[in-house]
Amino acid sequence: MAARKPAPAARAAASRKRAPPRTVLDEHLKAAALDVADDGIVISDASDPEAPIVYVSPSFERLVGYPAAEILGTNCRMVQGPGTDHETVRQIAIALQQGKVFQGEILNYRKDGTPFWNFLRIAPIRDASGKVTHHVGTQTDVTELHLAREREQELESTLAHASRVRTVAALGASIAHEVNQPLAAIVSNAEAALRFLEAGDAAEVREALLEIAGDARRAGEIVLRAHRLVRKQPAQAEAMDPAQVAAEVLAFTRTRLRHAGIKASVDAGKAVPRVLGDPIQLHQALLNLVVNAIEAMESQPADLERSLRVTVAAVADGVVLRVADTGPGADDESISRMFQTFHTTKARGTGLGLLVTRSLVEAHDGRLEVARNRGRGLTFTIHLPGDRNP
Repeated sequence: MAARKPAPAARAAASRKRAPPRTVLDEHLKAAALDVADDGIVISDASDPEAPIVYVSPSFERLVGYPAAEILGTNCRMVQGPGTDHETVRQIAIALQQGKVFQGEILNYRKDGTPFWNFLRIAPIRDASGKVTHHVGTQTDVTELHLAREREQELESTLAHASRVRTVAALGASIAHEVNQPLAAIVSNAEAALRFLEAGDAAEVREALLEIAGDARRAGEIVLRAHRLVRKQPAQAEAMDPAQVAAEVLAFTRTRLRHAGIKASVDAGKAVPRVLGDPIQLHQALLNLVVNAIEAMESQPADLERSLRVTVAAVADGVVLRVADTGPGADDESISRMFQTFHTTKARGTGLGLLVTRSLVEAHDGRLEVARNRGRGLTFTIHLPGDRNP
């Protein structure tokens, strides 16, 4: 006689007896998930002003090198150190006091003193009444990412420096000519001073010496501008007058412009706000555009008009600097590829000049655009935010 199979209801009941309670299963899964998670998890008590830590995941213990027994009851200040940014700590405190989520990077320290960059996200946990009872923080070690960013910034800085050196080298003959003019005047005035001295004309001697001093200052300023460009130094943000930067760039290229037969001008509008940034970097960005315009117009027949106009104007969101030339211009394909790495239309170009220029502008929270003129040539426009703390 065949054995009778259990009824469906009986089988379901037996299955329920074998299966662990759902709450037990949930707790097991949660513990397992927290154990294998890469992100460290911390829960702190929001009802206590000291925000003591009431839970840490095993991954957080591995991240900071402290066992849970040494962490529980303390707060997150235990992983702060000499390099921790106080402003970031203050922003975290403000967000937590306002019941908001904080997200950002902060430099923390492990138990053995090793620093690491921590991508931190802290969110409030509320009870049924809406009151914040706890804060949950997830923490990810992003040190490698941070170091990669620093290496990228160093590479960009090196590339920008190389571009500056190349630009100054290309202007070497012009710079030498610029320096030679005041030096020649110094020699001439010195010879005149000797003659006046022999004649006993003290007034003329004094006048010649004043001329010598003025010419020496002019020669020094030319050399100093070139030195600032080729010197490699960290970026230093300061408020600066964009119209003054434009005037200095044209002064720096004055001889090259004259030899190329180019009429150059600066048109600065009224009430142009100052911009915040590194003067050398902005000088380089504008200089690159001016030199490109000069080289483009030099390739044109000599009988065509050659003019370069730098416009500095205030706009609603800051300042624009436009460099307009009367060169050959470019077609749509060339314009679309203009900011691509190694793209160049010059026989001996590197294809890095405009790429460096754009990176310098973007480093100042700006943008670089190019458009064809109605007649001949191109106009490059640098958009920069105005200084918010004039």
